[in-house]
Amino acid sequence: MSFELILPFFPDELRALLLDPSISDLMINGTTGVFADKGGVVEHIPLSAPYTNDRLQAAIERVARILGQDLTHQNPILNTRMPDGSRVAVVGAPSSINGPTLTVRKFNRWFTSDELVVAGSFPSLVRDDVVNLIQKRKNGIISGGTGSGKSTLMKALLDHVPMQERLVVIEQPAELKIAHPNAVRWEAVAAIPGQVAITPSQLVAAALRHRPDRIIMGEIRDECGYDLLQAMNTGHGGTLSTLHADSALDALDRLADMALSARTNLDQAFVRSQTGKAVDFVLHCERDAKGRRRVRELITVSGYSHGEQTFLTEEVYRASDA
Repeated sequence: MSFELILPFFPDELRALLLDPSISDLMINGTTGVFADKGGVVEHIPLSAPYTNDRLQAAIERVARILGQDLTHQNPILNTRMPDGSRVAVVGAPSSINGPTLTVRKFNRWFTSDELVVAGSFPSLVRDDVVNLIQKRKNGIISGGTGSGKSTLMKALLDHVPMQERLVVIEQPAELKIAHPNAVRWEAVAAIPGQVAITPSQLVAAALRHRPDRIIMGEIRDECGYDLLQAMNTGHGGTLSTLHADSALDALDRLADMALSARTNLDQAFVRSQTGKAVDFVLHCERDAKGRRRVRELITVSGYSHGEQTFLTEEVYRASDA
């Protein structure tokens, strides 16, 4: 199955945008406007032939069915993926007031770490430091905002994990292209009619019984932060995950907060101490004002100070503001 199977449902101009390789994100705000991310810059795309919300709704509903889901008034939110890894997100009626909101984050291709270095996104010395940490089976977090390149960095770094290792890769939705022959890929799914939810926390717990050399979490969400911390702190080195955060230090705070939200009976200082013990480094990336995706920070983590109530970190790299 490929993009071509969903194209007949859309007007000609939207088909062309879906196929345009220069567009990374296509955003359709009902009938109020179409926007596209080209090279990190979001621009309005005027259409010569207007379409109706009814036609857009019908197209999205048919796409949802092809992908094995239903979009209804009772279930107006859709988060899924195309077979090539492109993400499809929808909010429909009655929640989306001006017609269905459709956002497609297109998968174009993955980049190697060498290509990211050449592009100026990943300083070579920083890449070498992180690869060294990964090969020493250190636990790492890749943090950043939406569209900052976290998944791209994750895939580039996974290429440096020894090919003989067994990986359990947990995502929601699944998108990473894994080259390792002894890798299993699991996908957390939301509850839909006829199927119960399978949560990231459940999959992390299951992973421990499948003899992983490394657990790879596509993105840490909510309560699974606690389960991942426990896995890191019980001998599962080499764990790598992504996390939405504003800085490398903020990533540690957010991970601790998510773990605490899952176990509210635990002491905050204890959870933060567990976080400082589990995570060995944080690589933070950003998309700057010019739309360039780049590594912003690399810090190493050596623990947590109860007296100062702060994580013990060392700044290895910080990009200039130029």
